[in-house]
Amino acid sequence: MAQTSIITGQYVRINQQAATLLQRGLAWLIDYTAIWISATIILAVILGLASSFGISNDDFLIILMFVAMIPLVAYPLIMEYFFNGQSLGKMVLKIRVVSLDGSKPSATALMLRWLLLLVDMTLGVGLVAIIFTKNSQRLGDLAAGTAVVTLEMKFAPNMLQNVYFAQNDYRPTYPEANRLTMRQVDTIERVLFMQYDEKRAEYINTLAGKLQQMLGIRPRNNNMEQFVSVVYNDFQYYTTRVI
Repeated sequence: MAQTSIITGQYVRINQQAATLLQRGLAWLIDYTAIWISATIILAVILGLASSFGISNDDFLIILMFVAMIPLVAYPLIMEYFFNGQSLGKMVLKIRVVSLDGSKPSATALMLRWLLLLVDMTLGVGLVAIIFTKNSQRLGDLAAGTAVVTLEMKFAPNMLQNVYFAQNDYRPTYPEANRLTMRQVDTIERVLFMQYDEKRAEYINTLAGKLQQMLGIRPRNNNMEQFVSVVYNDFQYYTTRVI
């Protein structure tokens, strides 16, 4: 299975599993089944209303159907923009679109990816690109700087130790955490909540070192995971508290 190598905003390398062809194919099957069902229902409703109101102008009906189909044509773009890189099929298959730096893709990137979908579907161009590119990217992904990856994030039973900023008695430790960007915090969150394996400790230690350099702070003890978690919680405290 291909690995997608992501360089985050803090220059920490995280290797994610690229979604397989089977995963992507099944996701598209689910999506287009949903689109086909929706289109059938919409057309039936339009024709039913036209019959009820005695509308017989074919040109008007064609224009009305065309307008009604626009949201379905833009379905991948709309879903991936509002649902963090996932369509219905991607949710079911537990895969999503991400930028190559690990962050949520921008609207521009998703738009470019969507516009090139027709090219990718023509003569199997997208399939060939997925097979032969390093990060299993179709042409739309290559142009947009995105990739489709499996969701590594597994919410372990002890995950709550990393999200205690919401407690009423929480007191921040590092005011400097407020200088972090949302993209950097997204990286911290993804590392903290990734599945527990031999690589996780390495990522935590590397991330802790980068945070110390960036913010000019030092951990209170030798527990690097606790240090990263405190910085994460401090950021959340400062950005979510009610003044």
